[in-house]
Parts: sequence; structure tokens; C-alpha cells
Amino acid sequence: MKPKSPIFITFLPEARVVEASHGETLLETALRTGIEIPHSCGGNGTCGTCRVLIQVGLNKMPLRNEIEAEMANDRKFEANERLCCQNFALEGLIIQVPERSSED
Repeated sequence: MKPKSPIFITFLPEARVVEASHGETLLETALRTGIEIPHSCGGNGTCGTCRVLIQVGLNKMPLRNEIEAEMANDRKFEANERLCCQNFALEGLIIQVPERSSED
């Protein structure tokens, strides 16, 4: 069996390239590699705090699942606003982590 090729994702604004594991969510990848992304609901898609902007690779991503779609509709997300906890690592993604104010 052919080994799976590595998945590399870039997180902005640090322009940090990290290796993700197959089957790992974007949130799991970020946390494992020391990239801080808020996630007050523990990755269940109910808080919306792990929202990021997909700068490159949105066309590779699947449609939003039911949990993410509900959040996106409620909060009027743009097409490239996605929840890290509800999406899996895909090769070549470039993800902008929004700056959070101290009140967030």
C-alpha cells in the first residue's frame, strides 16, 4: 500500500507552514502545532470562535456540514469563513487566523 503523502498547511498572519495528519481537523492541527485558535466549545461547532478565513484552497474544501452551515447562516459568514473544528486538513490550504480583540 502506498503511503499517504504529507499535508502541509500555511497559517497566516505568521506564514507558518505546518504538517497536518490525515483525518485531523484544522483545529487539531493548529493546536498540536502551537497555533492559537480560540475554541470555547471544545471543537463541537457550537461557539463559532474557531472561525478562520480560507485564503487559498476553498475550492478543495467540501460543502459545510449541518453544524457549520447553521453557524454560517446565523452569523452571516462569507463563503471563505469556515470553522476549524468542522473541517479537515487538506494539502495546500492557506488559512488566515483573524486577529481577536482582547474583548473576544
